[in-house]
Amino acid sequence: MNKNLLSFELDQDNDQLFIHGDPNGLRLFAEKLLSLASAAENLEFPHAHLFSEDWGGEELASEPQEIGHRCLNHVKIYGWPDIRGAAPYKEQKFV
Repeated sequence: MNKNLLSFELDQDNDQLFIHGDPNGLRLFAEKLLSLASAAENLEFPHAHLFSEDWGGEELASEPQEIGHRCLNHVKIYGWPDIRGAAPYKEQKFV
């Protein structure tokens, strides 16, 4: 069972992402982002995974917070050294 609330939800049209979190869930997400930012500043190519319990993790909730939404079971977050993102590295299969 999740110890926090963190969910990434898509609306019915799949064109809007909603992030819901309690204080612990939001801190978990913020810590992941700060860690990725630090690694990317050091010219690394970091990434992090967040999974729901349904997918073997414990970071994400599986119950939608809004009617008609669906929860994502896996969120993968990439950090890149600059604004070009993955473009210069696509041939190296980082993406």
